[in-house]
Amino acid sequence: MSARNMVRNLRDNGDLEAISPHRPRTRAVLFIVFALGFGAIAYLGAVYGVPVLIKLVEKKPAPVHYAKPGVGG
Repeated sequence: MSARNMVRNLRDNGDLEAISPHRPRTRAVLFIVFALGFGAIAYLGAVYGVPVLIKLVEKKPAPVHYAKPGVGG
């Protein structure tokens, strides 16, 4: 018995569920939609979120005085 006949017999007996021809396409489309959504969120987070985080973490430099005030010049 060939594998094709065995699978057909299993499906006819109800031991193996029939696979819908549209199911893999639907999963692929959903995967692409979710991947694009995740990519868009990651991109917008990087473009707008990273500069804000840099400003929040940025430390102001300490004031440096090279000469005493009122001396010279």
